[in-house]
Amino acid sequence: MGRQIETRLRFVAALSGVMKECPLEKVKVSHLCEATGISRATFYEYFQDIFDVPTWFWDYLMSRSLYRMGIDQSCFAAHLKKFELLHENKEFFVNAFKCIDYNSVCEHGGRVVKEHILENATANAGRPLTKQELLEIEFYNIGAQYMTRTWVRDGMVELPLQMAELYQKFTPEFLVRYLEPRCPIEADGSSR
Repeated sequence: MGRQIETRLRFVAALSGVMKECPLEKVKVSHLCEATGISRATFYEYFQDIFDVPTWFWDYLMSRSLYRMGIDQSCFAAHLKKFELLHENKEFFVNAFKCIDYNSVCEHGGRVVKEHILENATANAGRPLTKQELLEIEFYNIGAQYMTRTWVRDGMVELPLQMAELYQKFTPEFLVRYLEPRCPIEADGSSR
């Protein structure tokens, strides 16, 4: 793991600790710098503001799961991995998802996941998506975002496998096909 990622993950760990006592909206950069022993200047080398920490962590985890749908992971596999990663970082995300403004990790996740779905589905379909397909993806994405937020805020009671199965069941059939992997990963981690 590179030094940049290690430093970012130190800030994530510090934020996780601070959010136990203080809501994300009230956390200050100085709280994280004090907790990590890292300077403010270094914080701003890696993040724009406090809200950038959970959104970076979301993107870091989703780059190993949801953002891989249609590339080297199926819709089901990507969702299962997403729920497992969120569950592994339960305390962090339960606290981070309490923030509900435009800068929140949940809003960011919904926007970015939709971009990846559209990009990967269009590439795999080999043509522009129809208006009807785009409408169904919009409905699906909003519902998926809402259900993920609810699952996290309610304490992630259902198992990741159960959540992934529900997502698969309610994903439009054409989208499941379009999100089949272009280059599946073998059990040993290599590409076919």
